[in-house]
Amino acid sequence: MSQSKPLDGTVENLLVSVAGITNAQNSFELFVPAQLTLKGEPIPQDAAMAVVLDKILGHDFFPTGFEERPGGRLYKYRKE
Repeated sequence: MSQSKPLDGTVENLLVSVAGITNAQNSFELFVPAQLTLKGEPIPQDAAMAVVLDKILGHDFFPTGFEERPGGRLYKYRKE
């Protein structure tokens, strides 16, 4: 499984991680920090995940769950 952990809690870095998904992957994991920003401004995690999930779905991955981790959550996705 590919696990991606952004350098900081920005939506921009989460989207860079999603852009790194390859066609050869069948699964994808993404660590999402509890505190996020978008364009330098704080953003609620649920709003940020709506933006990120849209991009992940565009790669034909679907959510399979998440794990609570220190400082955030590890979201898991698989191709259907």
